[in-house]
Amino acid sequence: MAVPALGASAATSPTMMSLSPGPQAKISTARVSRPGRAERVARGLWATLSWIAGSIAYIYVYLRGKLDAGERRRRLVTERDGSQRLLAGAFKELGTAILREGIGAPDLTGLLEAIGRAEARRESALADIAASENMQAAEDGRLGAQESALEAAWRTCDAARAEADELLRPVTAQSQDVAARTARVRESLATHERDAQVAAAQPDGAARAAHLRHEAAALSSELGALQAQAARLERELVGLRERSASLRAVTAEARNKLEAAVTARRAAAGSMGAGIAGHTREQSEAEREIGELTEQLGRAAAQARVDLREQAPLRPLYQRIDRLKETIGERSTAIAALDQSLAHYDQRKLLTGVGLAAGLVVVTVGVLWVVLR
Repeated sequence: MAVPALGASAATSPTMMSLSPGPQAKISTARVSRPGRAERVARGLWATLSWIAGSIAYIYVYLRGKLDAGERRRRLVTERDGSQRLLAGAFKELGTAILREGIGAPDLTGLLEAIGRAEARRESALADIAASENMQAAEDGRLGAQESALEAAWRTCDAARAEADELLRPVTAQSQDVAARTARVRESLATHERDAQVAAAQPDGAARAAHLRHEAAALSSELGALQAQAARLERELVGLRERSASLRAVTAEARNKLEAAVTARRAAAGSMGAGIAGHTREQSEAEREIGELTEQLGRAAAQARVDLREQAPLRPLYQRIDRLKETIGERSTAIAALDQSLAHYDQRKLLTGVGLAAGLVVVTVGVLWVVLR
């Protein structure tokens, strides 16, 4: 039991023994101060607000990143598509150079033969177009001359018909005038004869009756002349009417022939135009096929087992194709990496921010509604 007592006295340092009882008691009772309740609430509130602000700010960060990545992706896609179009053009230039230089290889024999057949079809279509155009020009000239002749004949007949109508018009007016004068003279003659009979029946009307008979004789002579003139005019009118009717029929027939010629010319032009359009389509299809086969020839030459890079005319084209392929590969790799980076984001934080932002909007609207009601 003596050993613990000795240990306790040894644990007391000289410094502690030298201090007065008051400071010694203070030192022995000192403790670390803990935060109060208000400070803990403030710290928790600050942490919550920081978390809310960070979640809402993440929406902007996410959207900004999406927009920047989308813009960069569109630019990369545009550059890649442009390089692919340039690559297709380079393949076509390579195929054209092979055709121009007459370079052959076992791997390219089938494509070269197909291009030859397509070129033969194109030349045949061009020859058919030229022949059809010459035939169309000749036929149009023949039908045009026939149409011009029929139009001239119709104009001549129409002029003759108009002239006959012009001659008929005054004769008709003169005949009508003679007919009216004849009616008046006949009426006057009948009146004079009746008056002469009445005067002859009176005792002192002999002189008057003789005078009336004399005038009646003159009227009778005038009536005969008018009747003869009317008969002549009627015969003339019959001839002019027959001529006018005949000329009208001839004019109508000439007009029908002219319209038939115009219709035939238009139908022939349409038919030949359709034939030329068919040959033109065939030429376009042959040229399109030649273009596609030439591009395929360039692609096949780029992948051929026989090395054609040593050909001097083809060396720059191969170098250009290699550069374009490298560019397309770099752009495709960058697009894939960008798509992969877009797929990784803090979905929980984003959804929390969206929910908090929506909640703030709802609370704000509710407060405004309560205040303004």
